[in-house]
Amino acid sequence: MILRLYKPCNAKLAQVVNLRFSSTERDAGYQLALRMFRPLALLSVVLVACTCARAQLSLPLTSATDNDRVIAARAITALSQLDNDVIVYRSLGEFEEGRKLASVSLATFQAHLREATGEVESVLPRLNDARLKTAISNALASYRDGAYWWEKIYQPRVIHVSELRSNDNDVTPSASFFRANLPYTVAIHWRQANKHLQRAVRHAG
Repeated sequence: MILRLYKPCNAKLAQVVNLRFSSTERDAGYQLALRMFRPLALLSVVLVACTCARAQLSLPLTSATDNDRVIAARAITALSQLDNDVIVYRSLGEFEEGRKLASVSLATFQAHLREATGEVESVLPRLNDARLKTAISNALASYRDGAYWWEKIYQPRVIHVSELRSNDNDVTPSASFFRANLPYTVAIHWRQANKHLQRAVRHAG
Protein backbone atom coordinates (compact mmCIF):
# COMPACT_ATOMS: atom_id res chain seq x y z
CA MET A 1 0.00 0.00 0.00
CA ILE A 2 1.38 3.50 -0.95
CA LEU A 3 0.20 6.86 0.53
CA ARG A 4 1.45 9.96 -1.32
CA LEU A 5 1.40 13.44 0.30
CA TYR A 6 2.10 16.54 -1.82
CA LYS A 7 3.00 20.03 -0.62
CA PRO A 8 0.82 22.26 -2.85
CA CYS A 9 2.63 25.59 -2.23
CA ASN A 10 5.54 24.71 -4.50
CA ALA A 11 4.93 22.11 -7.17
CA LYS A 12 8.60 22.04 -8.19
CA LEU A 13 9.64 21.08 -4.67
CA ALA A 14 6.79 18.67 -4.06
CA GLN A 15 7.79 16.04 -1.59
CA VAL A 16 6.39 12.61 -1.93
CA VAL A 17 6.26 10.52 1.19
CA ASN A 18 5.96 6.84 0.47
CA LEU A 19 4.80 4.66 3.28
CA ARG A 20 5.17 1.04 2.37
CA PHE A 21 3.48 -1.63 4.37
CA SER A 22 3.87 -5.37 4.09
CA SER A 23 0.76 -7.16 2.88
CA THR A 24 1.37 -9.77 5.55
CA GLU A 25 1.22 -7.24 8.42
CA ARG A 26 -1.62 -8.23 10.73
CA ASP A 27 -0.90 -6.32 13.85
CA ALA A 28 -4.17 -4.71 14.97
CA GLY A 29 -2.48 -1.84 16.81
CA TYR A 30 -0.46 -0.97 13.75
CA GLN A 31 -3.53 -0.95 11.52
CA LEU A 32 -5.36 1.27 14.02
CA ALA A 33 -2.51 3.77 14.01
CA LEU A 34 -2.56 3.79 10.22
CA ARG A 35 -6.31 4.52 10.12
CA MET A 36 -5.80 7.42 12.54
CA PHE A 37 -2.90 8.83 10.53
CA ARG A 38 -4.76 9.09 7.23
CA PRO A 39 -7.33 11.72 8.34
CA LEU A 40 -4.62 13.77 10.05
CA ALA A 41 -2.45 13.72 6.94
CA LEU A 42 -5.39 14.80 4.75
CA LEU A 43 -6.27 17.59 7.18
CA SER A 44 -2.70 18.91 7.17
CA VAL A 45 -2.69 19.00 3.35
CA VAL A 46 -5.96 20.98 3.29
CA LEU A 47 -4.69 23.45 5.91
CA VAL A 48 -1.47 24.08 4.00
CA ALA A 49 -3.41 24.64 0.75
CA CYS A 50 -5.75 27.13 2.43
CA THR A 51 -2.81 29.01 3.94
CA CYS A 52 -1.17 29.35 0.52
CA ALA A 53 -4.41 30.55 -1.03
CA ARG A 54 -4.86 33.23 1.63
CA ALA A 55 -1.27 34.40 1.15
CA GLN A 56 -1.80 34.82 -2.60
CA LEU A 57 -5.04 36.74 -2.10
CA SER A 58 -3.37 39.12 0.35
CA LEU A 59 -0.84 40.32 -2.27
CA PRO A 60 -1.56 43.86 -3.59
CA LEU A 61 -3.19 43.87 -7.02
CA THR A 62 -1.61 46.59 -9.20
CA SER A 63 -3.13 47.04 -12.62
CA ALA A 64 -1.69 48.89 -15.60
CA THR A 65 -4.17 51.70 -14.98
CA ASP A 66 -2.90 52.14 -11.42
CA ASN A 67 0.66 52.33 -12.70
CA ASP A 68 -0.33 54.93 -15.28
CA ARG A 69 -1.96 57.05 -12.61
CA VAL A 70 1.14 57.06 -10.46
CA ILE A 71 3.46 57.81 -13.37
CA ALA A 72 1.21 60.44 -14.96
CA ALA A 73 0.83 62.34 -11.68
CA ARG A 74 4.34 63.76 -12.04
CA ALA A 75 3.71 65.05 -15.56
CA ILE A 76 0.32 66.48 -14.65
CA THR A 77 1.85 68.33 -11.68
CA ALA A 78 4.52 69.88 -13.92
CA LEU A 79 1.93 70.90 -16.54
CA SER A 80 -0.30 72.34 -13.83
CA GLN A 81 2.51 74.73 -12.91
CA LEU A 82 2.46 76.04 -16.48
CA ASP A 83 -1.31 76.35 -16.33
CA ASN A 84 -0.95 78.46 -13.19
CA ASP A 85 1.62 80.69 -14.92
CA VAL A 86 -0.61 81.64 -17.85
CA ILE A 87 -4.02 83.27 -18.04
CA VAL A 88 -6.69 81.19 -19.75
CA TYR A 89 -9.51 83.20 -21.32
CA ARG A 90 -12.80 81.45 -21.96
CA SER A 91 -13.94 83.85 -24.67
CA LEU A 92 -12.70 86.57 -26.99
CA GLY A 93 -14.55 89.13 -24.90
CA GLU A 94 -12.61 88.14 -21.79
CA PHE A 95 -9.35 88.46 -23.69
CA GLU A 96 -10.28 91.88 -25.03
CA GLU A 97 -10.89 93.04 -21.47
CA GLY A 98 -7.75 91.53 -19.99
CA ARG A 99 -5.15 91.38 -22.79
CA LYS A 100 -2.66 89.93 -20.31
CA LEU A 101 -1.11 86.61 -21.33
CA ALA A 102 0.51 85.42 -18.11
CA SER A 103 1.00 86.17 -14.44
CA VAL A 104 4.77 85.60 -14.69
CA SER A 105 7.54 86.87 -16.93
CA LEU A 106 8.52 85.08 -20.12
CA ALA A 107 11.82 84.01 -18.56
CA THR A 108 10.04 82.44 -15.59
CA PHE A 109 7.59 80.62 -17.84
CA GLN A 110 10.37 79.33 -20.06
CA ALA A 111 12.20 77.98 -17.02
CA HIS A 112 9.06 76.18 -15.87
CA LEU A 113 8.51 74.95 -19.42
CA ARG A 114 11.96 73.38 -19.53
CA GLU A 115 11.29 71.59 -16.23
CA ALA A 116 7.91 70.36 -17.44
CA THR A 117 9.38 69.21 -20.75
CA GLY A 118 11.98 67.07 -19.00
CA GLU A 119 9.36 65.59 -16.68
CA VAL A 120 6.86 64.83 -19.43
CA GLU A 121 9.42 63.36 -21.81
CA SER A 122 10.64 61.00 -19.09
CA VAL A 123 7.07 59.91 -18.32
CA LEU A 124 5.54 59.42 -21.77
CA PRO A 125 7.50 56.26 -22.77
CA ARG A 126 6.32 54.55 -19.57
CA LEU A 127 2.60 55.20 -20.04
CA ASN A 128 0.38 52.44 -21.41
CA ASP A 129 -2.90 54.33 -21.59
CA ALA A 130 -2.99 55.81 -25.11
CA ARG A 131 -5.61 58.47 -24.28
CA LEU A 132 -3.74 59.67 -21.23
CA LYS A 133 -0.49 59.69 -23.14
CA THR A 134 -1.99 61.75 -25.99
CA ALA A 135 -3.59 64.29 -23.66
CA ILE A 136 -0.33 64.93 -21.78
CA SER A 137 1.67 65.16 -25.00
CA ASN A 138 -0.80 67.60 -26.59
CA ALA A 139 -0.86 69.79 -23.49
CA LEU A 140 2.92 70.14 -23.54
CA ALA A 141 2.91 70.86 -27.28
CA SER A 142 0.35 73.64 -26.84
CA TYR A 143 2.38 75.27 -24.07
CA ARG A 144 5.47 75.09 -26.27
CA ASP A 145 3.67 76.69 -29.20
CA GLY A 146 2.27 79.43 -26.99
CA ALA A 147 5.72 80.18 -25.58
CA TYR A 148 7.17 80.34 -29.09
CA TRP A 149 4.71 83.01 -30.26
CA TRP A 150 4.80 84.84 -26.95
CA GLU A 151 8.55 85.29 -27.36
CA LYS A 152 7.92 86.97 -30.74
CA ILE A 153 5.95 89.79 -29.15
CA TYR A 154 7.46 89.95 -25.68
CA GLN A 155 8.95 93.35 -24.79
CA PRO A 156 10.72 93.24 -21.43
CA ARG A 157 12.04 96.78 -21.71
CA VAL A 158 10.59 100.21 -22.38
CA ILE A 159 10.92 101.20 -26.04
CA HIS A 160 11.48 104.85 -26.91
CA VAL A 161 8.86 106.38 -29.18
CA SER A 162 11.41 107.37 -31.83
CA GLU A 163 12.75 103.82 -31.92
CA LEU A 164 9.26 102.45 -32.29
CA ARG A 165 8.52 104.75 -35.23
CA SER A 166 11.72 103.86 -37.04
CA ASN A 167 10.92 100.18 -36.70
CA ASP A 168 7.39 100.69 -37.97
CA ASN A 169 8.74 102.18 -41.20
CA ASP A 170 10.47 98.90 -41.98
CA VAL A 171 7.43 96.71 -41.25
CA THR A 172 4.98 95.87 -44.02
CA PRO A 173 1.22 96.19 -43.40
CA SER A 174 0.78 92.43 -43.59
CA ALA A 175 3.57 91.83 -41.09
CA SER A 176 2.16 94.48 -38.80
CA PHE A 177 -1.28 92.87 -38.98
CA PHE A 178 0.22 89.44 -38.24
CA ARG A 179 2.14 90.78 -35.25
CA ALA A 180 -0.93 92.54 -33.90
CA ASN A 181 -2.82 89.24 -33.86
CA LEU A 182 -0.09 87.19 -32.18
CA PRO A 183 -1.53 87.77 -28.69
CA TYR A 184 -4.72 86.05 -29.84
CA THR A 185 -2.64 83.14 -31.11
CA VAL A 186 -0.88 82.81 -27.74
CA ALA A 187 -4.19 82.98 -25.86
CA ILE A 188 -5.63 80.24 -28.09
CA HIS A 189 -2.66 77.97 -27.35
CA TRP A 190 -3.10 78.54 -23.60
CA ARG A 191 -6.75 77.60 -23.90
CA GLN A 192 -5.99 74.45 -25.91
CA ALA A 193 -3.28 73.45 -23.44
CA ASN A 194 -5.73 73.82 -20.57
CA LYS A 195 -8.28 71.61 -22.35
CA HIS A 196 -5.70 68.88 -22.96
CA LEU A 197 -4.52 69.12 -19.35
CA GLN A 198 -8.05 68.79 -17.99
CA ARG A 199 -8.59 65.79 -20.26
CA ALA A 200 -5.42 64.19 -18.88
CA VAL A 201 -6.65 64.77 -15.33
CA ARG A 202 -9.94 63.03 -16.16
CA HIS A 203 -8.22 60.06 -17.77
CA ALA A 204 -5.84 59.73 -14.81
CA GLY A 205 -8.71 59.93 -12.34
